[in-house]
Amino acid sequence: MPRLVGGTLQAHREHTLGLLYAAFRDLLYERGYDALSLADVAREAGLARTAIYNYFPDKEALLVGYATYETDRFIERLDEALRDVDNPVDQLRTYVRLQLEYFSANHLPPGPALRLLLPDQAATEVLGHIDELDQRLHGIVRRGRDRRYMHAEDLDATVAMISACVGRAGSDAPAGAHLREAIDATEGFVLRAVDARLDSDGRARRIPRR
Repeated sequence: MPRLVGGTLQAHREHTLGLLYAAFRDLLYERGYDALSLADVAREAGLARTAIYNYFPDKEALLVGYATYETDRFIERLDEALRDVDNPVDQLRTYVRLQLEYFSANHLPPGPALRLLLPDQAATEVLGHIDELDQRLHGIVRRGRDRRYMHAEDLDATVAMISACVGRAGSDAPAGAHLREAIDATEGFVLRAVDARLDSDGRARRIPRR
């Protein structure tokens, strides 16, 4: 019987899943989804070839598990970053920045664009997690509109536009020194699109009533 890592079955399972997800992420980046197998992932993770079947019956199940894991981790990170940010314009800036930082280091986006990259069945299974992240953006834009920090006559269309913009920028997101430039450019475009007004010191101000 293999030695338990962490002292409990649950801790051991979480540790092994972490190894598998890290291996899958690396191979996904290097080879692409179609060119890898479960055996490749097990070998990369340092596990016996058959051990992976204790966790995932096939490659698509692994993809679903990984996409769900990464989306949930990103939501936790986003919620933590937004916890002490009150102004919706600053919340939107935070959302854009974290998305692009994530894009620059990961092969799968953690938002609505993920739907386009997953097989149909996998996308359906991950949909609830994707929608949960989508609702964070809906909430930010809705608060910005209601508090007169943004124009968003059609809330759904505005959210879709922002998601498309971030997704497009993220597909080309650079790493290192140029990432800050990409974030600034995307943030500026998004804020102009929602007619956000900033003072000379960068603080958001309300849009005058018409």
